[in-house]
Amino acid sequence: MDAKRSTEEKHVYTNKLINENSPYLLQHAHNPVNWYPWCDEALKKARTEDKPIFLSIGYAACHWCHVMEKESFENPAVAEILNEAFVSIKVDREQRPDLDQIYMSATTAMTGSGGWPMTVFLTPDLKPFYAGTYFPPEERYGRPGFGSLITEIADAYRNDRTSVEQMARRVAGALAIRHRPGNNRTSLDGSHLDNARRGLMNTYDPINGGFGTQPKFPHGIELAFLMKRFAATGDDRLLHAINRSLTRMARGGIYDQLGGGFHRYSVDARWLVPHFEKMLYDNGILAAVYAEAFQLTKNELYRNTVRETLDFVLREMTDQFGGFFSSLDADSEGEEGKFYVWRKAKIKQALGDDAGAFLHYYNVTDQGNFENGTNILNIDAASDQYREHSGMTSDVFDGKIEQLKHTLFAIRADRARPTTDDKILTSWNGLMISGFVRGYQITGDDRYRRAAINAADFIRKFMYDNDALIHSWRDGKISRGEFLEDYAYFMPALLDLYEITGDYDWIRLAITLAERAWEVFADDNGNLYLAPDGQADHFIRPSDVHDGALPSPGSILMQSLLRLAAITGQDKHARRAERALTAVSGMVVTMPTAMIAAVTAVEMLQGDQVELVVVGDENDRKAFLDEIHSRYLPNRVLVISSSGNEPIPLLEGRQTDGRTVAYVCRNHTCNAPAASPEQLRGQLDKIMQFKK
Repeated sequence: MDAKRSTEEKHVYTNKLINENSPYLLQHAHNPVNWYPWCDEALKKARTEDKPIFLSIGYAACHWCHVMEKESFENPAVAEILNEAFVSIKVDREQRPDLDQIYMSATTAMTGSGGWPMTVFLTPDLKPFYAGTYFPPEERYGRPGFGSLITEIADAYRNDRTSVEQMARRVAGALAIRHRPGNNRTSLDGSHLDNARRGLMNTYDPINGGFGTQPKFPHGIELAFLMKRFAATGDDRLLHAINRSLTRMARGGIYDQLGGGFHRYSVDARWLVPHFEKMLYDNGILAAVYAEAFQLTKNELYRNTVRETLDFVLREMTDQFGGFFSSLDADSEGEEGKFYVWRKAKIKQALGDDAGAFLHYYNVTDQGNFENGTNILNIDAASDQYREHSGMTSDVFDGKIEQLKHTLFAIRADRARPTTDDKILTSWNGLMISGFVRGYQITGDDRYRRAAINAADFIRKFMYDNDALIHSWRDGKISRGEFLEDYAYFMPALLDLYEITGDYDWIRLAITLAERAWEVFADDNGNLYLAPDGQADHFIRPSDVHDGALPSPGSILMQSLLRLAAITGQDKHARRAERALTAVSGMVVTMPTAMIAAVTAVEMLQGDQVELVVVGDENDRKAFLDEIHSRYLPNRVLVISSSGNEPIPLLEGRQTDGRTVAYVCRNHTCNAPAASPEQLRGQLDKIMQFKK
């Protein structure tokens, strides 16, 4: 096989990924590697031919996945070894979160760390015996060259099978222990909330905001938890940490200063240099967090960040039928971040005499702050000083900057764009729907309301069948698998939609999904798993109680069950949530900062409860709802009705003669009905004692 074949010739190859619906898998469909998707045919081939499985897991927006493909998977010499000695399987981690969790656990167990591309070698019975992440083509970075590695592994499998199988058994045994349900159950009280708060604040970066050093992730659910703790305690240190973190992120390079939306994480502590992929889940979570922060602080930076983020999603990540796409790639034209960075000379050419204001405000220099003299736009204290001494009023300055941003955005739009992973995931759409609901609540922009409803309608029409959710959809094709994360992340979106529509059908659907989720993913002791029991392609049943870039699905399900119980009065949902929380209680006590979503469920159980009921004509109640939506009210339950006939206990005895009224109750103690938005405002003011 000629290693110097031309670029045109490489597309002669077509492997079994060609018929898949994942953009990530399709990117590899013309590699000379005889890739299979994860399927019965591939697994049977490994068993029949007694070959080890080379499993490569990644995702479409992953920069180093592209690098490894170019260096190794497009190399005919490497492909020849893989095709002869292995059954090679490529998995999109976003389509198979169960496999990703199982084999990421193996990778971290064997190497101490993980990431993507994930590189795992399995016996034909699917047990891992060697793992890593990115491997270069030749030995460097302290990593073996990939060609040498696969040659050695193939030799070991042929000639030292006993050692290979012993390693596979040891790893499988360790994973079985790691995924075994915990027996260390304990009672949970307010002290665990304080422990979680202290643990987070011990890792807080007081200079740059955020948690830890570098790389730095946004940690949206942690910031949301600290907002709840501030509301409960009035501790100004928490509010300071929240404001510094959110402000530095919104002004840093991790945020797209021209187009809106957040990149995945920052490689440095200052939020300056991002990993440039844009993930739907980050933007959904952060839109909701910034919206809540605006409710809490009334800081216009936060509301503007929500607007720009949601506008970005509407513009670049929304399907014609209403669903939301998964991600934008980090790379364009083979370079990470090329679409987003600027040279000073290019900006001067584009903006002419007005360039100076933009260059100063966004810290653009000749030498640049990124690779090859390019600049990542960002705002810092020097930017504020320039604004202060510009001689312009704040409104005039902001208007000028917006005009210049618009000019550069139009120029950027003509660049080669990063690839869009246009598959639609139920789970991530749920997170984004909640972001749009929160955005509508603080802006009143009906585009956001319609986007949330349209996306939920899309899921209901195309990704819901026989009371079960479908995980992934693209161009009319669905992928196999039923996963806890879809139920966990979509149910809160349904409850949020009810708050802005008053349509009880969203609650009915949430009830159906709650029943299905508990039936399929919970065991008798309340332990929650990521996938159904008894799957033939699992050697262990995957679970994950810890938060990562995404919150633990089980913990989010607990929160949704508690909300659902409060709305419907069906105590079984609360009992199930408490049983699931008890099942992980020992781990909540020992590692609370790794389980903030579960700790938040504890907060919901033990914190103040606010019940809000708005009854009356749909046209008249908007002013009442605006009063509610403008405020940060953690652990609140909102019930809306036009008729009072919905099967909701909080509506009993609260039918009216057509007038719109609101009821405000705190910890089951109620005020007199508020007959006007002004009366409602006064009652809400009294329960906002934490607000400074």
